[in-house]
Amino acid sequence: CRRSRASSTSSGRQPQQRKQQPVQPVDAPKIIVLHPGSQHLRIGRASDLNPLTLLHAVAYRRNQLEGDWPYHDPLLPAMDHINPARLQVEFEEQRLAVSRILQHCVSDGQSRLRVATPPQQLANFNRSSLAEKIPPPPEVAHLANEQPWLDRRAKALFDEQILRMSSFDARGYDIHFPMQRGELNLHKQKGGSLQATMQHLERIWSYALEVRLKIPLRELHTHSAVLVVNDVFVRRHLRELMTLLLTRLGFRRCFLVQDSVSATYGAGIGYGCVVDIGAQKTSIACIEDGISQQDARVRLNYGGGDINQVLLMLLRKCGFPYRECNVQDSYVDAHLMDDLKERFCHLNASICGAQEKHFTLRKHNGQWVRYTLQVGDEAIMAPMSLFHPELLSITGRRRGVFTQQTSQEQYDCEDCFDAEYLKETARKNGARNADTSAAATKAANQAPVTADSEEAAVAEQNEPKTQMQQLLQGQSTPNNSYLNALGQVVPLDHAVILSIHRCASLESKRKMFSSILLVGSSAKIPGLTAWLEGRLGHHLQGTGLEVNVFTKGMDAGMVAWKGAAIMSVLESARELWISQPDWERHGLRLLRERSPFLW
Repeated sequence: CRRSRASSTSSGRQPQQRKQQPVQPVDAPKIIVLHPGSQHLRIGRASDLNPLTLLHAVAYRRNQLEGDWPYHDPLLPAMDHINPARLQVEFEEQRLAVSRILQHCVSDGQSRLRVATPPQQLANFNRSSLAEKIPPPPEVAHLANEQPWLDRRAKALFDEQILRMSSFDARGYDIHFPMQRGELNLHKQKGGSLQATMQHLERIWSYALEVRLKIPLRELHTHSAVLVVNDVFVRRHLRELMTLLLTRLGFRRCFLVQDSVSATYGAGIGYGCVVDIGAQKTSIACIEDGISQQDARVRLNYGGGDINQVLLMLLRKCGFPYRECNVQDSYVDAHLMDDLKERFCHLNASICGAQEKHFTLRKHNGQWVRYTLQVGDEAIMAPMSLFHPELLSITGRRRGVFTQQTSQEQYDCEDCFDAEYLKETARKNGARNADTSAAATKAANQAPVTADSEEAAVAEQNEPKTQMQQLLQGQSTPNNSYLNALGQVVPLDHAVILSIHRCASLESKRKMFSSILLVGSSAKIPGLTAWLEGRLGHHLQGTGLEVNVFTKGMDAGMVAWKGAAIMSVLESARELWISQPDWERHGLRLLRERSPFLW
């Protein structure tokens, strides 16, 4: 689907004809596209086929004289802080409930029910499985001759060096992930202030530019930057990110683009509902003509990291042979679970019974070992937690649900032309020019609230209607509709329906249901597309709405980055660029005027 030139601009308007200096041609090798996430940073030149993907974290070497405890942001979401025995009991109840649902699934075209292998049978094999010593993999042995496994002399470590840290190695470092659950990781502990978080970002991005892309920082004044940001954003944070790119790093110019919008460019579609399943968050947004519908955006605080924790709990139930696995303190173990999720997990009901799997691991003493285990329905139950979020309660019973806040709810003292200022200015000008007759007319048109109207409102609220009935009848729902009666986040399929039904017209809803794009690093689970489409089709039976869920024929985690790279070289994107001098002179006013989304 090819876009029109007008639909690719920031607001769908044709650019105004005005006299200005000739615009310099866009040089793709001089444009750096950055897509920061909670776990990974994707960065590269707009001319590159694929971006570099590295861990979005920094580890500072600690001074031995420091008396405080080291600070570590975990790679995976932390477990819920309740009694471990109670957590096990509650998780087992939810596991059995999901297992019963799986028993009624059809395994093939002959309508035969699935036959699952009991966890006790798997545990008998797995508990007898011992670690087998093996030589290092060839690629690791080759690198070991060139550089140490862990550079202990460096003041800061990045990317793979952090993933090689065991719980013992991590004691000598303060490890920070500057983004968590899709936004800046601000907290009250060490390195959690806004300025400290921006410093972490500067160190990571500088390393990626200098070491990985081989671009000296002193030459950034000849380069441009495109930053992919989340659909649900905080204005104050975007201001700091712009200052980081233009003032502290020294890029010549840059512009921001929302990840769902750039995903549509990467997939080559003009409209659609983008479902982005990342490492720690899942965001849903409806895009039409290059604009993200503000009321339809939502960010849910669960992602691939939560699936990893569910998978580990399920594997331990069936006798996981690597018994000393500690994902909270060891980054080696946390990275291992991420790898096992990508290799083991699926959503294919036709795969049943015990499957023999293998994985390798480097011990703290440098010895490589190989484990053999059997996996049954654990491989399908872990990703099913997206549709049965009660399994996700092990990483938090109550989760944040974030929709886009209005400008009145995001007060910024440095924004001199915020919504509050414009509101007060309009009120004063209106009062100055209004006459008494207009005021009387306005007062007459305002109907007073009577007891009858209050009783009618109460009666309307007391009518029992399920959430799905409200959706299928086209009624609007409040923000807390993304939570069920117990305060838990609704399943992924329900969240998609909730988001799409916030679109204004029936035609827009039809278009969104017919074009649901799955992106994100955790959307690569085999069978996820068909599973989501089947669940949505079941809910929408009899509505006449066609459901089509698809993925782009490339790495789902790179679609948004690729779309931003394409967008950066378009002729219609010229008006989006914000130069360094203009940013220092006008500040946030430029974001309001030039950002390709509603500010």
